[in-house]
Amino acid sequence: MKGGQWSVLVHRWQAMPWRAARSGLLLLCTLLMASPVLQADSSSTVPLPTPLTLVDALSLANDSHPDLRIAWANVSRAGIRLREVESSYGVNTLLELQPRVASRASVSGVDFEDDSRFGLVIRKRLSDFGRSASRHVAASAAVRGEEAAYQVRRNLHVLEVMEKFFAVILADLAYQAHDESMTVSYFRYKRLADRQASFQQYTDMEVAERELAYRRAYVKRLRSDLTRRQARNSLALALGRPGELSADLAMPDLTVYARQEIPDYHELVDRVISTSPTLEVLRHRIEAAQASVDAVRKADFPVLSAEFEAWEYTDNTSANRDRFRANLKFVLPLFGSTGTKDVRLAEAHNVLFRLQSELTSAEYVLRDRVLELLHGLEVNRAQEVAAAAHEEYRGYYQDHSRALYELELRSDLGNAQAKAAAAMLESTRVRFQRALLWTELDGLLGRPLVLIQEK
Repeated sequence: MKGGQWSVLVHRWQAMPWRAARSGLLLLCTLLMASPVLQADSSSTVPLPTPLTLVDALSLANDSHPDLRIAWANVSRAGIRLREVESSYGVNTLLELQPRVASRASVSGVDFEDDSRFGLVIRKRLSDFGRSASRHVAASAAVRGEEAAYQVRRNLHVLEVMEKFFAVILADLAYQAHDESMTVSYFRYKRLADRQASFQQYTDMEVAERELAYRRAYVKRLRSDLTRRQARNSLALALGRPGELSADLAMPDLTVYARQEIPDYHELVDRVISTSPTLEVLRHRIEAAQASVDAVRKADFPVLSAEFEAWEYTDNTSANRDRFRANLKFVLPLFGSTGTKDVRLAEAHNVLFRLQSELTSAEYVLRDRVLELLHGLEVNRAQEVAAAAHEEYRGYYQDHSRALYELELRSDLGNAQAKAAAAMLESTRVRFQRALLWTELDGLLGRPLVLIQEK
């Protein structure tokens, strides 16, 4: 081959890896941009709605949250491993350059001469008699397991957003109740102090007692006011909007949960065991572990592959110069490290045993949790009736106190208003707790969020 031809060939050979690298980089960027999880959240530039509703909050709780990104990264990693396994049966095309010199035995008295060659080699694995198939089953099951784990994390995130949203409203109601209480305590203390200063009607100890009650009420109100900000900050973080504190939240309509009937435990627990995403994660991981055990067993199985070679030589005079060659290779390992295979097989069995035990343990936990949720719903139903009766009584008492206040017969209207606010707080807390119990139960069953479906 002429020197100019070699230079052109080398130039092309040097350019090819860079073009392949650029293509791979472009493919990776395309995949990253196409993934809804790894995109920059475009909604983060839009201010939060005012007032913020629960449905808005749940809609904003998208895949941009870092916890969900971590879960999705695990899915992506499992997908990469699956593609790696699938590529084992792909066609490998290689360009080989072999600049070399040789001293031929057939030509005496001749020093080293140019014996360079270059060629194209195409290889494809035809069969490894089940080893790659087992690896593919393991990798596919791992992908499904990570997808189920991602769904579990999404369900937990939805529940977290609901809890944070409810916590803000409850903090506001608690602040109102504490503010009413503090106001009443202050006026009682001020009135007593004024009468003691003007008429010596009360002792110093009685005034000090009223002041102590007021100071304690003030501390409670201050703490509840700070709790309001803390609750809003936690909600902003759950929504992936750090620093965006929602000033106004709308009271959610949770009547959809009031219409649901509490199911029977035995029927419900069977459905949970069969459909729970948490158990699906472990079942897929067990499937992957079983396939991994099978793949380790087949580690020393033979490999059948095909090759095609096309070569160009500097010196074509030798008779053993094959320009084209097609090979069918059957490689059977005869001797290997039996101890190494036994160790890997024992490790694979250990992983399988651990996952099977984790599945049984998770089933026990779910059985107990389902019973807790059903008991919680039963208690919540009774609490709702009691809270409604309490709120009704406080409404009547507040009207009664207002009537007496207008008739100037007695002045405990402020105290009645404070207790009415506390009764409303308790009633709201009970309704929120019912919604959280049903939402967690829907998550265990793998069902979509009822609140979003209703809207």
